[in-house]
Amino acid sequence: MAKQETARIAFVGIGEHATESLYPNIPFIPEFELVALVFRNNRKNAAYWAGQYGVSAIYTDVEPMLDCVDPDACCICGPPEMQHEVALKVLRRGVPIFIEKPLGMSLSAAKELAALAVEKHTWGQVGFMKRFAPANILAKRYIASADFGSLSSMTLIHGCGPYDDEQMMLYFNGIHMIDLARFLGGEIAELSAYHFRGNRGNHGIAVSGLFRGGGVFQLNQNSGQTWTDCFEIVYASGSESGLLIDGSAEIEIMSPSQEFVSPEGLRTFGFRSRHTVSGNIAFWWAGGHYQRGYWGELHQFAHAVLGKCNPSPTLSDGVEAHRLIEAIANSMETGRPIEL
Repeated sequence: MAKQETARIAFVGIGEHATESLYPNIPFIPEFELVALVFRNNRKNAAYWAGQYGVSAIYTDVEPMLDCVDPDACCICGPPEMQHEVALKVLRRGVPIFIEKPLGMSLSAAKELAALAVEKHTWGQVGFMKRFAPANILAKRYIASADFGSLSSMTLIHGCGPYDDEQMMLYFNGIHMIDLARFLGGEIAELSAYHFRGNRGNHGIAVSGLFRGGGVFQLNQNSGQTWTDCFEIVYASGSESGLLIDGSAEIEIMSPSQEFVSPEGLRTFGFRSRHTVSGNIAFWWAGGHYQRGYWGELHQFAHAVLGKCNPSPTLSDGVEAHRLIEAIANSMETGRPIEL
């Protein structure tokens, strides 16, 4: 029997994030065969996107699509409640899923999906695209290197546009930085959180804590920026070394060593002990999908469906991010540190 070369993947959702950040990557992933679209409303819009990507199968409900198309996997992107509802239906069929964050609006909702996947002997991948941004991948390699040494501290700052409350801000934006902290520094052992509630959607959250493997971290998440001028930066320090990641796009290494990591397609420029690494192919096409990690996560998903790699980040990673959000909320309300 010939080995399957493409993964037959259906996509649920035709909203702004799906069509602007995810769909444009599919033509650049030969292993990703888009076989069906599912939408809740706006048939005209669904027909337009189906035409753009050469899809003839369009459905208003995921279950008839699963019956007729029998896809190898399914991508789900939309409001959290819709994602959770659809994911339950797909996982019950034993079909792998790619699901955007969050997995729902509670820790229990996230746990329900992870448990169902185990029960049905299938799996899911979560849309934490920052793990696939080239700058963050390079940073993780450097933090693990002997040149960096032991991680002593990490500071993550993210400013987004206004939100009505802190919970929404954490689930829709802060969750990315929470997962990035785990990706770069490992599991978190303890945290304390403080918050500021302002007017006009201006909220601030400050979190401090300890990594299980050693080192401290600080997370500042705020909604004091405009949506056209979001801000993101990560600084990590080790033994006589450090790194600075600007917007998951550029990385500056502070190290006595010139050859700190194998660049693999990235060009390294050195000046004394500070090195700026820029991605030569960071802007593959308009929108910076490669640089921001959207191409990488869908490429990983298609390859995992074909059995060429393990799915990552998993639904368990999604559960852990939800668990940390719940711990932050608990600490903010009680004023006490939370052990994890």
